Amino acid sequence: MDFLKTLLAYMTLMATLGVQEGPAPAAVPTPTPLPPSVTATAVPHQTAAPTATPSPSPAPTPAITPNNRYKQVDFGSSGNNVKKLQNALIELGYMEEGSADSQYGYQTYNAVKAFQRANGLTADGVAGPKTLTVLYEDPNVIGVVEETPVPTATPTPSLPPLPTLDPSYAVKVDAAQIAADAPVKALQLTRLEDANIISGTDGAILYRETLVDGAPALVKPALWQNADGTAVVSLAELTDCMPGWTFMGSSADGLYSLNACGYAVSIQVASNGVVVLVDGERAEVSAADVMLKDNVLYVTDAFLSSALNAQTVFDEDEKSLLLILKDKSIASAQD
Repeated sequence: MDFLKTLLAYMTLMATLGVQEGPAPAAVPTPTPLPPSVTATAVPHQTAAPTATPSPSPAPTPAITPNNRYKQVDFGSSGNNVKKLQNALIELGYMEEGSADSQYGYQTYNAVKAFQRANGLTADGVAGPKTLTVLYEDPNVIGVVEETPVPTATPTPSLPPLPTLDPSYAVKVDAAQIAADAPVKALQLTRLEDANIISGTDGAILYRETLVDGAPALVKPALWQNADGTAVVSLAELTDCMPGWTFMGSSADGLYSLNACGYAVSIQVASNGVVVLVDGERAEVSAADVMLKDNVLYVTDAFLSSALNAQTVFDEDEKSLLLILKDKSIASAQD
């Protein structure tokens, strides 16, 4: 009986030890649900844009400082400084070969204005230090460029050519005939202050570009009155106010030419008279209507009427000259 108890106790003990020493069952992990499928968006291949290479900025053209050692010369000047100016203009094509006569006349005046316009200067016809510095020292000075004409199917009408200012072109009238037809009468000029020359086309007062105390300015052309009451103007000053007009000449030989309103006007001033041609034909112009004084050519309103078929109205009280001009083609059509 004791044996059975002892055996039962032994078996109970062994069973208890077997339960304690066995490995505990591992916990089964709860499966994690997979995330919903995500469709990947394809990224297109991108080529990096090339970095633009900056264009080099052009070096600014240095402005030439006027050399004040150059003495200003202008209309009416003469001497070696004028001849040096003329030779430089000849070299650049603004004046003809052999025209350097040391006299600053209309030909030199017009050549200086053309040079100034081409080189970005104020076109006033005055060769001051700034103009002379560009002419003599600027390595980038601009001369006359002869353009190759482009042929066209239909020729473009042009104004009559300017008369040649060569002495051989002189009017073929002997001195005695000049004196008989156009006796010289000296003009006795009085300048009218605060006077106006008015365009009959638009009623505008005429102005010309020039320099006043070294600064660009608009200046009215002077209006003069002769002793007999007629109105008188400088033909050069009037030309400066009229787009498309060209006036040139020299007091050295007394030959002048004006291209205006479609007319080619040639003027010969001699010591004993004056002869005027319009388109090669003798014009009825009195010597009293043309005067060369201090290298300036003056004309009366009667000259403008005869040479350019102009209409003029001079009001002495109002100090005004109304100038009505028509192109030759229009005037011919109306006639």
